Amino acid sequence: MQQPSFFKNLIGMFLKFLPLAVVIWLIVAWFGLPDIMRWALAGVVMVYAFLLALPSKRLAEKSFGQNIKFKLPIIIVVAGAIWVMAGKAGFPVWWQIEFVSFAFVGLAFFILLDTRALKPEKSTSSWVFRLLTTYALASGLFIAITAQLPQFDPQVEIEKLNRPPIKLSGLAGPEVIAAGREVFENNKCFNCHKVFWEGNSDRGPNLGSKQIGLYSEEYIRNQIIDPRADQAPGFEDKKSKKAMPTYYEEDLSEDEIHALVSYLKTLRDPTHMPVEGKFPNQWTWWDDPKIIAEGKVVFEGAEPATEGLNCAVCHGKDGIPMMTGALDFRNAEQHDTDKMPDQLKGVPLKEWPDALWYKRVTRGVDNTPMAPWGMIFQHLYLWKAEAYARTFHDPLDKRAEKRPVPPIPTKEDIAKWKTDGLFLDPLL
Repeated sequence: MQQPSFFKNLIGMFLKFLPLAVVIWLIVAWFGLPDIMRWALAGVVMVYAFLLALPSKRLAEKSFGQNIKFKLPIIIVVAGAIWVMAGKAGFPVWWQIEFVSFAFVGLAFFILLDTRALKPEKSTSSWVFRLLTTYALASGLFIAITAQLPQFDPQVEIEKLNRPPIKLSGLAGPEVIAAGREVFENNKCFNCHKVFWEGNSDRGPNLGSKQIGLYSEEYIRNQIIDPRADQAPGFEDKKSKKAMPTYYEEDLSEDEIHALVSYLKTLRDPTHMPVEGKFPNQWTWWDDPKIIAEGKVVFEGAEPATEGLNCAVCHGKDGIPMMTGALDFRNAEQHDTDKMPDQLKGVPLKEWPDALWYKRVTRGVDNTPMAPWGMIFQHLYLWKAEAYARTFHDPLDKRAEKRPVPPIPTKEDIAKWKTDGLFLDPLL
């Protein structure tokens, strides 16, 4: 009987496995996992169909060295794919290491399975025993590897559960902030949120880079107790919406929530614009249309929260200065004022660092109507006004590319901010 051609066999296999690939694709999509995982898993099914369609041939038994030479590159590729997909899915780095370790356990297992038998099996019980022994060895290897990773300690968790609730009575500002940090750690907030350089997951916003401390206490509190009411930009997908627990209002006392809010209010960066979005698809407020639109309202004096602040009075509603000496935001080549001892010389407006924008607006300019607005108004709105002011010389619709996302500040950077007195709030 004539065997069907390879092409005909391939079409047949593809038709058989295509429904399975589609089902897998839909299931992964339903769980809200990244597109790369959908296509990768569906692709594995179709590759398997292709391999089944290949003409069969007599296989010669491989030596131990040939086995390793054949399987090792495959496992390295698989391990790399696992690492990338786990990272894209937001798993912590230790989980990624464990997943990859398991792939190499599989390598050892399959090499052992394909090793030439030392002697012929005498009975069914003999090969079953050998198979179970091999599995036990592989499991032991996996346990030995994972035992080196950070372990869950039930006693530590029990102690945390039995710890009495935080009481703020008699505590001063820094102590309240420290208590809030403790609440943050005890409730595993680092599992989803980074705070600048700390943490190992990008599942939720980096609360340091986002500068959650710029927002009002009421907003932060609402984000804790009802996180799904106002989703952070870039985290509107189904998976992200379900990630933040909604039980903190019941689990935390009022004192604990207050302490947590106090700690989060300290997360600010006086040297960079706030950053939005999910890593790696992030952007700064300089390039955020919504923020720029809100900044226009502040700039023109129409924001109720900044009543009394009207940048347009001096700088002009259309960017044409209305007062002598006012900075002309239309002129990208204009330089920093010479009225301040910390003047940044030789740097045109278009290249001003974020820190200079922030300093001039929050600290003001000596002997001019440019008051230290940071002593009067929430800095959240001042950053927004700065984002809008830039559009006079760099219109949003004319930009070829976005400004790069700034590097995450280090512990040393933050210590220097305090040493240099960049924060106006004495608690910071």
